[in-house]
Amino acid sequence: MIDRHTFRMKGSFRFIHCADLHLGCVFSGISSDDEEFGKRMKESMFDALNVIVKKVKSSKVDFVVFSGDIFDDSNQTPSTRYKFANALKEIGVPCYISYGNHDFKRKWESAIPLPENAYVFPGEVTSVEFKKDGVPVALLSGVSFSTPFTSKDFTVDVISSPELFNIGVFHCDLDSQDDKYAPCKLSSLRSKNVDYWALGHIHKRQIACESPYVVYPGNTQGKDSTESGEKGAYLVTVTEGIVSNLEFFRTGPIIWEDVYVDITGKENIEQLTGSIRPVEDEEGFIKEGSILKTIVKGSGPLDYMIRSYPDWLIKFVENETKCKVSSLKIISKPSFDFDIDSRKDMGDFVSAVINYSEKLETVSKSELIETICCTPSATRLKNMFNTFKDEELRQIVHDAMYFVIERVMGEQE
Repeated sequence: MIDRHTFRMKGSFRFIHCADLHLGCVFSGISSDDEEFGKRMKESMFDALNVIVKKVKSSKVDFVVFSGDIFDDSNQTPSTRYKFANALKEIGVPCYISYGNHDFKRKWESAIPLPENAYVFPGEVTSVEFKKDGVPVALLSGVSFSTPFTSKDFTVDVISSPELFNIGVFHCDLDSQDDKYAPCKLSSLRSKNVDYWALGHIHKRQIACESPYVVYPGNTQGKDSTESGEKGAYLVTVTEGIVSNLEFFRTGPIIWEDVYVDITGKENIEQLTGSIRPVEDEEGFIKEGSILKTIVKGSGPLDYMIRSYPDWLIKFVENETKCKVSSLKIISKPSFDFDIDSRKDMGDFVSAVINYSEKLETVSKSELIETICCTPSATRLKNMFNTFKDEELRQIVHDAMYFVIERVMGEQE
């Protein structure tokens, strides 16, 4: 078989591939009592966009690809669109935009038009050439969502040229069981004459294939604790018609991180110093300014104190790491040797506590709140408990079980 690369114009250029900016999104999992931090969170999405603007200039980028969800649903305010339009104007080079399921509505288009260097793919697959020094070197094919959901595989209509470097710009769901967000198959993408699939929709960065390149850059800034790790975009270098380098660069100023606090072998709080480690890498370090989902694990005498005063541990972690704690999950155990599974069938008071706790962990949220607030004095707390997530309520039940068991077992010892 003759390599089709031998017939193409041997163009060399650089472009940035980014997706899922979600400008204007509302963050979740963060307390509203820190006004300054709340402002920082709100601006972080635009800070990520500004990093892209600077990268275009510092790396002499020829064009930028935006693969959907630039805006975030109903939060596409005039101010948000105005900031995006100004950023594109500052970028200066051609910008190719595919709108996704979150920004399928074209708000404020007439009142706040995008600059002339912006090209928006319409509601059907369309192709546009990129010319460098007046010579066509790349063909970009893409489409924008016109509804929030679609089961259509847009990629089947992609157009390619054997003479140019072909780029597919699609907001889609790759090899997923869900058929609501333009589903497509990797096997199908590989069969097309496309050199680089610039995809969006999946917030986790991944290179699904390298021949051809099938790439999700992930979102530019994590929105909550489920979107941990560095967020950013890709700088793609094409040399003589072939991808010669793919460089990920961080754009999100705030990192969501899952961390462990291991209490095993710790008898006092001083020994906790330096024991906080990222979940993904036990030997790694935590970047200052991150937002932490903190998980307490292990076993030891500090378990009781942490369950009794979780707010204290949150302050301890924040002081140690210079980061913000978004949530605390306690999966540690008391210092005594205790196997719940073997203990719950003993037929005594402790086993009754265990079995009742496990029963409560399976009921609905409303039933659980009714049980917690069954006394007249606790009834006034219902509104507060209704604001809790299911996971938080079940953590309360789990903690209460350990409180009772530790007191009973401690007395027996």
